[in-house]
Amino acid sequence: TGKTTLSTDPDRLLIGDDEHGWDEEGVFNFEGGCYAKCIHLSKEQEPDIYAAIKRDALLENVVIKANGGPDFDDDSKTENTRVSYPIYHINNIVKPVSKGTHPKSIIFLSADAFGILPPIAKLTEDQAMYYFLSGYTAKLAGTERGIKEPVPTFSSAFGAPFLLLHPTKYATELSEKIKQHGSRVYLINTGWSGGAYGTGKRIKISVTRTLINAIHSGEIDRCEFIQTKPFGFWIPKTLKGVDSFLLDPRNTWDDKAAYDQKAMELAQAFVNNFKTFTDNEEGKRLVAAGPQL
Repeated sequence: TGKTTLSTDPDRLLIGDDEHGWDEEGVFNFEGGCYAKCIHLSKEQEPDIYAAIKRDALLENVVIKANGGPDFDDDSKTENTRVSYPIYHINNIVKPVSKGTHPKSIIFLSADAFGILPPIAKLTEDQAMYYFLSGYTAKLAGTERGIKEPVPTFSSAFGAPFLLLHPTKYATELSEKIKQHGSRVYLINTGWSGGAYGTGKRIKISVTRTLINAIHSGEIDRCEFIQTKPFGFWIPKTLKGVDSFLLDPRNTWDDKAAYDQKAMELAQAFVNNFKTFTDNEEGKRLVAAGPQL
């Protein structure tokens, strides 16, 4: 989804790339390192991660060339090639402890392999709870054994295996902290545009970084927003530094009817998944914040 790539930014201090907590003092990281994908890794696109691969880093599933160097483009065994490295392999980190203040902005990342979600959307408070509970992304061919085509996958609060209480308890806790600290919530699609995986193109890292910069700089607050169907996302009509054509995913499909059909299919998958949470009043209330078929 891009957690490690996007959090490793030369213009910002890194707290961590995964597994964070949020308490009365702010956000903090549980881990002491990072876990990055290596497939097609390049020094030009991701210089900090590339430079972090040195002594004390651990490569996983990466093919080694005859000269002893890694071949990051070789996916003959699997596309799921990885590297683990200690956080101090990154120069631009928070010291001495990996923690920060309360977040002004919260960004949900989703690698949508169907080309339906917008590159960026501003979420209402209830939408933030709904899409936090949904925890949507897509499994791609090659990332897991037996996956040949993109498969939509949902993980409550983006971490279902770790939840001990009913998922709506965590969504309510998040909502309370958002209210308390005035945080704004956005959804960013790091997946495909112009069609599904195999037809469309992956949204460029440079575009996603521009979108994130617009959130942090406040540039996005100066935008005019429109609401899309069937998801009800609020998307900017224009945004400085980004081709406006890309901001509405429907624009990027040659076959608009095909987009509409696939959008309804994905929306139905969200609706079906969310039925899991409607066994209490809060879950029932939040149905209205999701896709409307």
